[in-house]
Amino acid sequence: MASICWWTFALGLLAALLALNVVRTPRWPGPAAVLLFLPAWTMGELPFHVIALEGLGAAALVAGGALDGWPGATGLALFGVAWLLHLLAWRRADQVRPRLAALGLPTERPRRTLLELLWPFHAHRGGVTRTALRWETETDWTQPADLYRLPARPDAPPAPILVYIHGGGWVIGSRGNQGLPLMVGLARRGWLCVSVEYRLSPRATFPDHVIDVKRGLAQVRARAAEWGGDPDRVYISGDSAGGHLATLAALAPERRDWQPGFEGADTSVAGGVIGYGVYDFTSREGQWPHGSFRRLLERAVLKRRLRDAPDLFHDASPWDHVGPTAPPLLLLHGTHDSVVPIAEARAFARHADTVAPGRVTVLEAPHGQHAFNLFRSRRSDLVVPAAIHWLVELDAARAVRSGARQDAPDVAERALA
Repeated sequence: MASICWWTFALGLLAALLALNVVRTPRWPGPAAVLLFLPAWTMGELPFHVIALEGLGAAALVAGGALDGWPGATGLALFGVAWLLHLLAWRRADQVRPRLAALGLPTERPRRTLLELLWPFHAHRGGVTRTALRWETETDWTQPADLYRLPARPDAPPAPILVYIHGGGWVIGSRGNQGLPLMVGLARRGWLCVSVEYRLSPRATFPDHVIDVKRGLAQVRARAAEWGGDPDRVYISGDSAGGHLATLAALAPERRDWQPGFEGADTSVAGGVIGYGVYDFTSREGQWPHGSFRRLLERAVLKRRLRDAPDLFHDASPWDHVGPTAPPLLLLHGTHDSVVPIAEARAFARHADTVAPGRVTVLEAPHGQHAFNLFRSRRSDLVVPAAIHWLVELDAARAVRSGARQDAPDVAERALA
């Protein structure tokens, strides 16, 4: 029984430390911060799932004699501390509501089905279909994408389109398991959503990634009428590394050297929602407290050292492309992000205010980790519908300015406020 008691103590201590990692995540050293992101992310967004699993384990330990000695009793008390910390993290998710209200965005959560409560990775599509797409490129690579939409209606007006770019540090990730709450939510409102794949490093070298994103935009515009979409109402979104690429493509539609073989294509967008993106590869305001990010860029993505090729790092940074003609961008970022520090979004927004006033808005999610919006949770159920609302109103505002919706001037004022 003594071994059970000590096992209980060790597991309880581990549970408490992991729960503490949720409410107070490390910023450095870099490898530790990135390593501890995964448990902080999943536990922070799914506290009741964690409590249920740990509760079953604790019950099994009690049945095995964990209460027969002080180490076991202490371990069970540590489990209790961990659960209290998880409940604290759960309640903290609501702290984003005042931020939403300040931006004029909705603060109510949508209802979830029982399956979505038990398995939040499930995205209830409500009639939304997914169609696999592929198109040839100027290289020997065939670019895949997925189209999300409701069944086509012949009498429906042309629909706005969202192009989504997945994350994964430019080296991993897939279009099939990211951005689903956002895309499905928009598709259920009648939008067309296209999740575009891009080549990954280390095989790919920048600017291969943004070339693929711009090609995706060009293809979407070219095929929009075929799908029932409006090629003049294309928006973009992306998370993490995908947020970097989406922002860069949105801010640099004129870069024809990033459009080899399709130089004449229009790759501009009308706006975008960016999740915890990277905007400055040079950390010019000290946004990054460690060097792990720079080493990733130097070894796998740009494959040049910052000190040897500073112009390349600047060229790859959205920071250096933002200007007065920038489309409206909504930046989503968790304040407890241990992968991409919140300082990255704050610094970029400050810079944008000096060169493109009113074009970049930051929505901070208090205590949110990296990737907090990739599946249904208490926090993402507030932030994702707000992002959808922002895009819908932005599109309505564009329609008003173009004369297509003269009956709703208030929508334009709210969207552009």
